[in-house]
Amino acid sequence: MEKINWANREWLTRERWGRIHPSKSFCWYDPDCVNVDNKGYLHLSTDHSPTTLLDTNGATCTPTLGTGLISSMEDFSYGRFEIDAMLPTGKNKWPAFWLWGSETWPPEIDIFEGYTDNRRGYLKFNRFNPMGFWNLQTNIWTHGVNDKNYNLKAKTHFFGFKNPTRHFIKYSLLWLPDKIRISFNDYLVREITDKKTLSYFNDQKMRVVINNHFQKESSKDVYSDFVIKDFRYIPYE
Repeated sequence: MEKINWANREWLTRERWGRIHPSKSFCWYDPDCVNVDNKGYLHLSTDHSPTTLLDTNGATCTPTLGTGLISSMEDFSYGRFEIDAMLPTGKNKWPAFWLWGSETWPPEIDIFEGYTDNRRGYLKFNRFNPMGFWNLQTNIWTHGVNDKNYNLKAKTHFFGFKNPTRHFIKYSLLWLPDKIRISFNDYLVREITDKKTLSYFNDQKMRVVINNHFQKESSKDVYSDFVIKDFRYIPYE
């Protein structure tokens, strides 16, 4: 199934370029890993799902792992973007909620990318904060890959005590001409206001992507379920 209707919108069950990530040919965007339950919740799963496909270079590859992804079929501009989601568990998982340019890459706004560790969770401890941080990143991708400053990355964010794999957390982006604000459960984790960075997003059209994924290939602890209650977009006026 190439398309799915969810949250009153039509979505692709693959990326625009196809079903294989250019740098991760061990897995593919499997439409069977995209499902909506009787509550209207979206489930993006990962599972064993061997197949044979052509990669982005036209070469035959045989990925063994399936991942769930949806990509919007409509373009978006300034406004507020939100999901309420429960993150997947398991080793080497990589769920994400992000936007990227309708015509080119970059630009890209990663509202979050989650990274699990060998303990199957997102909680990271360090000597500066013994309470730990949830290993969720925000990323702002601006100009060409040959410019060392093209990615303004903020790594782990601490946003509260609720475990994001056991509770639905609201992940929000407010994208306006004069700011980019990213919040988790209404807790501001990042704000971009400098004009140079914002200029790369001026008058851009963006597509929304929500996906479950793998950081690296694995033969164990493969199944996971990324659950999203809904998607909301409020345009800027």
